[in-house]
Amino acid sequence: MKVFLSWSGITSHKTAIIFRDWLPSVIQSIVPYVSSEDIDKGARWSTDIAQELEDSSFGILCVTKENVHAPWLTFEAGALSKTMEKASVSPFLFDIKRSEVSGPILQFQSTIFEKEDIKKLISSLNRACATENLSEERLEKAFSVWYPTLEEQLNSLHKINIESSFNEEKEEIIDTTGKILEEILDLTRSNQKLLRNPDGEFTKEVESIRIAVEKLAKRMDFDGEPRRMRKNRRFHPMFFEELLNNSHTFLDKFTGFQIAISLLKEDFPWLYDSGMETLKGLRSLTLSREKKERTIEKFSQLVSFTFENPMMRDIYSPDKDIWMMGRELPYFLRALIERDNF
Repeated sequence: MKVFLSWSGITSHKTAIIFRDWLPSVIQSIVPYVSSEDIDKGARWSTDIAQELEDSSFGILCVTKENVHAPWLTFEAGALSKTMEKASVSPFLFDIKRSEVSGPILQFQSTIFEKEDIKKLISSLNRACATENLSEERLEKAFSVWYPTLEEQLNSLHKINIESSFNEEKEEIIDTTGKILEEILDLTRSNQKLLRNPDGEFTKEVESIRIAVEKLAKRMDFDGEPRRMRKNRRFHPMFFEELLNNSHTFLDKFTGFQIAISLLKEDFPWLYDSGMETLKGLRSLTLSREKKERTIEKFSQLVSFTFENPMMRDIYSPDKDIWMMGRELPYFLRALIERDNF
């Protein structure tokens, strides 16, 4: 039986991986699916996920505080509810209380990180296996043997999250405090300079101090805000479809791609540079269709290396929005060429 594990965000992804590796140990007939691990290289994510959603008999949504309102989770929860009964979909709540959950996810019976509740989830999965299910006795034994492994892994993840969150907040506070102290020091120097030489350009110096104070006040109120905005930025699963459908409204048909690639500029500058070089080639009136295809293929290879190479994935923790969006870029370009016969 296929089980679709939906995730969005770093913690949710790690939770999904833990369940992916653990579930078949308890019920051998279960075949878990996690998009980041089980999509074939070169395959288009949208087609692959759509097929898995249709073929799966059970869905587990890995819900955390960071993704409870994520478009991807909502999108896949909706797709799962359309293809199977609500009893066959269960949000697994990790580091989040039931009272903190809202939106479409509320329609499903959730599971929390407690032994008896997870046991109920396993029993539901076993019943869904139909003819391949285990007897109650065998299921009880298997769960008793393997639950400590799951508990240990999830507790380790919980501990890492707490330490990581603490370190991030500490670094941000230190970074912000350092900048503010530097600006206060500059203000102090300017003030002392004015007091030592009151006969100088008084008006100019006072105006300079006033501007510096205003900048400091703004920094104290808003420092770190761009970082938080980037962290909370979400991409809708239908983002590329929307860009493609609206490509005809732009004077330049590749404007939609340029919008998409610019969103990766800060996190993946090499992809942005390569994407812009690819656009130059595709916009060339002298380039043949075959050469344009080769240009896209070169860009596609770089995308594949960025998002599928194990070492790259270790360096850049997977963010589902970015990961799916990055994989879609080459297909988006090919769709533009095919649709508009470039």
